[in-house]
Amino acid sequence: MPTPLPPDWSDRLALDRAHVWHPFTQMQIHEADPPVAVAGGEGCDLLLANGERVLDGISSWWTCLHGHGHPRLVSALERQAARLDHVMFAGFTHEPALELVARLRPRLPAGLTRAFFSDDGSTAVEVALKMAFQAQFQRGEKGRDRFGALRGGYHGDTLGAVGVGELENFMTGLFRPLLLTCERLEVPEDPRRELRPDLTGWPERLETARQGMRRFFTEHGARLAAFIAEPLIQCAGGMRMWPPELLAELRAQCDAHGVYLILDEVATGFGRTGTFLASEQVGVAPDLLCLSKGLTGGTLPLSLTWATEAIYAHFWGEPASGRAFLHGHSYTANPAACAVACASLALFDEEPVLARAAAIHEAMKAAFLTLSEHPAVRQARVLGTIGACRLVDPATGAAHDPSLRFGWRLHRRALDHGLLARPIGDCLYLLPPLNTPPARIQEAAATLLELLSS
Repeated sequence: MPTPLPPDWSDRLALDRAHVWHPFTQMQIHEADPPVAVAGGEGCDLLLANGERVLDGISSWWTCLHGHGHPRLVSALERQAARLDHVMFAGFTHEPALELVARLRPRLPAGLTRAFFSDDGSTAVEVALKMAFQAQFQRGEKGRDRFGALRGGYHGDTLGAVGVGELENFMTGLFRPLLLTCERLEVPEDPRRELRPDLTGWPERLETARQGMRRFFTEHGARLAAFIAEPLIQCAGGMRMWPPELLAELRAQCDAHGVYLILDEVATGFGRTGTFLASEQVGVAPDLLCLSKGLTGGTLPLSLTWATEAIYAHFWGEPASGRAFLHGHSYTANPAACAVACASLALFDEEPVLARAAAIHEAMKAAFLTLSEHPAVRQARVLGTIGACRLVDPATGAAHDPSLRFGWRLHRRALDHGLLARPIGDCLYLLPPLNTPPARIQEAAATLLELLSS
């Protein structure tokens, strides 16, 4: 049983229940099962109000990169907030934004030369979609009025981002009448990422998928402004790891049909897949790149959409030309967030961040290999610092009845055992901060095995 909360938290939870609307939540459940009160964060752990310590096994929705409360990030925030908290970015500029661009650009594909600031992953995607459409229009391609995307994808919850996501995810199908036109392409999961793979017929299936992608572009390519994809892994779609060969083919088909390629590295960037960007592993450079989440190490909201010089050129002209990109946010390039992002990037130079990611990768493989021995686990797989598997009923091998909310119950029980693991449907995954000691990952696997067995 969890340790009881301090007495004063009963009033705070009553206030929460009376007025707060939590994300991705049917609020009725909090009548009997209130939200977990968090008092602090330290390293790879969350500190609960009842005094317990919990491993942040999902990096607080994949944002916390170097651990909670990293002193370098906290110090950067304090110094910058005292100097310049915020200034509008239209017609002004400031040192933290320029330093961030200078630090980040050498780590990106050489062709990405122009950076547009916004607030979070969804807005980074919105910016990329609008840029792609307007650039195509202004270069004379006025018939390109739709987008391409992968089935099972997720790119955020604003309407443009929803329009290129999987419509059956998170009840987004409800908003279908409001969405832009999107053609969706199915890609297979890559069995080579599995720890106990069955590769029977895989070369044939891969070639079939490649041919299917070519047919897709033959049919739709002339109408597409851009194609958007999460490289190598569709995170919110259930940690679906897809073949690098198809990412290379996607780049080739976009080139052949005059379609811009948008890579959404909001979740996959900053070392999560073992390299700074996931697309590095394939040598693919996009026309537009979306970054957020780990950009500030999980400390403050900030995002960037990077574009090529060729795209930027389509917006160049006199004010009366109407070619400007008239988009922005009140907190565009917030100086405090930019300063924290600079401090986060500096850690990649000053600390062995990617070496720690490599150690986590090895620990993740060992942990999910152990988990794969349990009859409730199928399709255990690892990519970089991300480990995932599919949960089934051990008696039948079938998926759990969604009405039983097995994943939610597992999540809440894991908290009682010092672990934050929040399955996506039947997908159980771990994606901890990059400063997590490998031994803690083994402990997390042992906890999950115990809970699955009970």
